[in-house]
Amino acid sequence: MTPVLQRLFLLAAAGVLLALGLVAASFGPAVVTAYAGAVLVLVGLGVRRARAVVRSRQRAARPAGRTCTCCTSTVHDPVQVI
Repeated sequence: MTPVLQRLFLLAAAGVLLALGLVAASFGPAVVTAYAGAVLVLVGLGVRRARAVVRSRQRAARPAGRTCTCCTSTVHDPVQVI
């Protein structure tokens, strides 16, 4: 997904959540409280999932074969036997 498409999706989702919140407001404060709790849980799960995706992409972007990040040698470098 491109960043522009992601932003448009989030904007549309926020609009739907707002519209549903306005409908829930007509049923009273107990329904609004339950709805707000559900929305907060869903947003929290979404943020957690997004962070996991970012972490997995960062791991995948690391060059393969590196033994550590503090040196430039790889596990595939030739070894001298003395």
